[in-house]
Amino acid sequence: MRYEVAARREAGESIADIAASVGVNESTLGKWFREWGVRPAVDTHGQSLAPNRWKPWTYEDAVVAYTRTDLPIAERAAMLGRSYAAVAGFVRDYRQRSGDSYGIK
Repeated sequence: MRYEVAARREAGESIADIAASVGVNESTLGKWFREWGVRPAVDTHGQSLAPNRWKPWTYEDAVVAYTRTDLPIAERAAMLGRSYAAVAGFVRDYRQRSGDSYGIK
């Protein structure tokens, strides 16, 4: 079943259609696809999908994002190759943490 549903998803068929035909919950099938790394070659509008751009925060990235307050967030984001929202979210969340997992507070 895995190879059949993976091939159908890679061909662009929706998760809902595949799940209904094989009798599996959509959430479960979506979770399996993420675990297996299965993505459609194109989205529903015929455009290719960008790869996942999320990357984990390294110590060096955290130091730049959190301590370089002399730079606006947009410049810190450009230095790190991350989006404005990612850097702003990291700074906000790190301030609110009770611990100091990167040792930079």
